[in-house]
Amino acid sequence: MQRVNLLATETDEDLVRQVRLGDPEAERLLTLRLYPGVLSLSSRLLQDPEIARDSAQEAFLRAFTKLHQYDDRHRFSAWVFRILVNLVRDLHRRKGRVITIELEPDDWPCHEPIPVDALIREEDARRVRAEVDRLPDSSRVALLLHFQQGLNGREVAYALGISHVAARLKISRAVAKLRQRMGGGA
Repeated sequence: MQRVNLLATETDEDLVRQVRLGDPEAERLLTLRLYPGVLSLSSRLLQDPEIARDSAQEAFLRAFTKLHQYDDRHRFSAWVFRILVNLVRDLHRRKGRVITIELEPDDWPCHEPIPVDALIREEDARRVRAEVDRLPDSSRVALLLHFQQGLNGREVAYALGISHVAARLKISRAVAKLRQRMGGGA
């Protein structure tokens, strides 16, 4: 088995340039770096592990086959998330389903007692998950792209195909709504 240095100094954009020059290893490294986050978001949006894996793989397939359409003013990961979000939207349109999200709590070892403070954190996480689930779909996706996937406002905007101002508003309104519902003020 070949070892892979996922912490290499090459940025995703450096690897994209190499892929455009025909380097299959660069494509493999990009996929290995980004796949966990893409699959995680796909799983949360689709709640079906098989469909989520298929959608994540399809997002990468489309990204690499349409690499000539990639706008390098944005991070490559934001573009892959944009492709994924569009795939998920298309799936929901075809099936008439609504996007729902289930954030998975950390797995606790089954043989060790759970500390009291960890129980409190887990209960807080459940409350947050429940409130996130109540957010409108577009706000929920914007919130997850920003906080879970680490995209900045411009990247969220690009991923969702909306303006930067609209993305920032969706994120800030979602956070404000969560604070209000959780009893943390406006």
